[in-house]
Amino acid sequence: MRRDSRSRVGRALRLGALLTLLPGVAAAGALEVAYNSSDRYGESFTFVADADDGTYVTVNLSVTNIGPGSKTGICRATVLRPGKPVWSPQTRVGGKDWSYDAATDTLKVGTCSARVTEAGLSVEAALDGGKVALEYAKKPEPWSPDGSTIELGKDRYRHEVVLASSPVKVTLQVPKAAEVSLAGGGYADHSRSTIAPAKLAKRWVRFRALKGPQHALVLGREGHEGDYAPVYVWEGKGQAQLLEAFTLARTGEKERSAWRAEFTDREGKPALTVRSKALLQRSAPVESLGVLSGLVKPMVGSPVTYLHRAVLERVGKAPVEGLMEVTLEGE
Repeated sequence: MRRDSRSRVGRALRLGALLTLLPGVAAAGALEVAYNSSDRYGESFTFVADADDGTYVTVNLSVTNIGPGSKTGICRATVLRPGKPVWSPQTRVGGKDWSYDAATDTLKVGTCSARVTEAGLSVEAALDGGKVALEYAKKPEPWSPDGSTIELGKDRYRHEVVLASSPVKVTLQVPKAAEVSLAGGGYADHSRSTIAPAKLAKRWVRFRALKGPQHALVLGREGHEGDYAPVYVWEGKGQAQLLEAFTLARTGEKERSAWRAEFTDREGKPALTVRSKALLQRSAPVESLGVLSGLVKPMVGSPVTYLHRAVLERVGKAPVEGLMEVTLEGE
């Protein structure tokens, strides 16, 4: 190949790679699953809706080799309604019962699906006699800031924002209750990993402001060796601002816990604070297994996640209300 031809090809490849990282530039196959045969492989799409009445909804579609069997598909939903019991159904299916269709950019896992539509993004989860439907008004716009890929030896983790912010219509049919239609703000992300979950992170801090006049995302990961990445803030438009690190302070225990995360910029100066308010949920799936937890801890660890209403604070700017998630590797 001539030198000028190689140069043009190189520029094209670099441009293509760059475009996949920029907000507002949709990559083909936003919902594509790239299966890996590693026994530590796991890939997950998470769809979030924060409704105007305070209802919080997530649908998670994942494929994994961790646990019994391989090529396992999992669909789970969580519905938190003010003053109502938590509804958190899930199902596991074999490799023949999940699929990805590139022609329509549709991922199906059992009776659950996510697909890119002409109008935006549609997610449905029919589980345990109930149903969740999320209709996002915007199409996926995938992006991954620097630091979104973590490497441990030959294994790798990658984080991607699929849809940073979008109006969303929520339809809920909880068993033994009337169908409810709600509106709010939504978000979606995607992760792919061959790193054992127990080794991936010591703790995560996430903040999402999805409704109201100001939208924002904050993500921070602290590794087991004291490394920080990815760490960034996105404020409703443009590219994410990379941050350096964060500290996490806690008062109280378990359901009485309160959190304060302070982030610094790349020069080590204070950048922002995320402070928890009302607790919505404490989730400890491995802990809840009791004596059986010892069978899965070596691979998946013992993650505990706290979900709170919270506020993002920055000097000289108005506070932003949103959701804070703190995930710890055991406690």
